Amino acid sequence: MKEIEIERETSSWNKSPASPCFFSLFTVLISNCDGLKDLTWLLFAPNLTNLEVSFSDRLEDIISEEKALNSVTGDEAGMIIPFQKLEKLQLWNLPKLKSIYWNTLPFPCLREIDIRKCPNLRKLALDSQNVGRVEELVINYREKEWIEEVEWEDEATQLRFLPSSKLV
Repeated sequence: MKEIEIERETSSWNKSPASPCFFSLFTVLISNCDGLKDLTWLLFAPNLTNLEVSFSDRLEDIISEEKALNSVTGDEAGMIIPFQKLEKLQLWNLPKLKSIYWNTLPFPCLREIDIRKCPNLRKLALDSQNVGRVEELVINYREKEWIEEVEWEDEATQLRFLPSSKLV
């Protein structure tokens, strides 16, 4: 599988193209999909609470900036903010993964991030203001070198999240 394409249509009773395609999708588990380079279609899963992606050797971005901007109209671009209900993010064995999202995101419900063997993932789309209850957020990682190479948005972000990171 190389790509998951989403085509959205508007009906006569609902002219809003911003209507989500996967409104009832709460959990996504993707494993061993070596052809996928991104999961940009997740923009259209507004109720996603659990995302687990593993063993997908070519995955470079969870949400690609280029594809995201090409898949929404100008009016929608500011309205679609992914992962608003995400509680758990697990990323394992993704050797080419570079990005979750190209900018920081609000994560009001996020409680756990689990990163293992993602050597090129340097930014977590976090900033010091964007997580609901930071005292509940845990960042698990397996490689000590990985956490040492994370590029935090700023010093405030590092001071806020580094203490909740644990080597497992």
